[in-house]
Amino acid sequence: MKKLLPLFLFFLLISCQKSESNNENKEEPKALQEKSIDIGRFKGREDLVDDLYQELVNKSPELKTLEDELNEVNAKDTVSIFHHYDNKSINYYISAKSNTAGIRDSILKNKILNLIIKSSDKYDSKKADIESLVTTINKKRTEITNYHTALKIVLTLPLIEQYQNDHLPKKSPFEKVIEKENQLLEKVKQNTPSY
Repeated sequence: MKKLLPLFLFFLLISCQKSESNNENKEEPKALQEKSIDIGRFKGREDLVDDLYQELVNKSPELKTLEDELNEVNAKDTVSIFHHYDNKSINYYISAKSNTAGIRDSILKNKILNLIIKSSDKYDSKKADIESLVTTINKKRTEITNYHTALKIVLTLPLIEQYQNDHLPKKSPFEKVIEKENQLLEKVKQNTPSY
């Protein structure tokens, strides 16, 4: 399974790049158009990678299917089932030890503490397999997130590079401003009395 994900992403990337090259002459992505600036975006950080990627998803059935599949697998719900279960047991053992502190008979107190420790150890053995599965789920989720981020960047880099090529400002307006500033600087210097 681990080897299939990069292979799937590779084929997806190639198919998306082919469709991208077919669409190169089409309109510029909305996220890169000046008129698409949303006033609400100034409140937070703009994520141009996500915006551009979402436009690709809207145009690509393969990417749409991939995003749907990514959204369907809700590992957090499954993992939270275990954490809820585990927290009950952890809270019980904490509470039991706390209650044991109130026992004044030291022999009885030690017997009860040993009983709690044995039960806690037995529980640790009982949950070990599930904990291992939860760890695997979390590692896989991290790996999927990493590859998903890489996919977004690889697919959107050509879009920003095309934008950069198409919209690089001409030098002349900047040179004119510098020339005007030089003239103004000289005038300011000429009008400044000696000091």
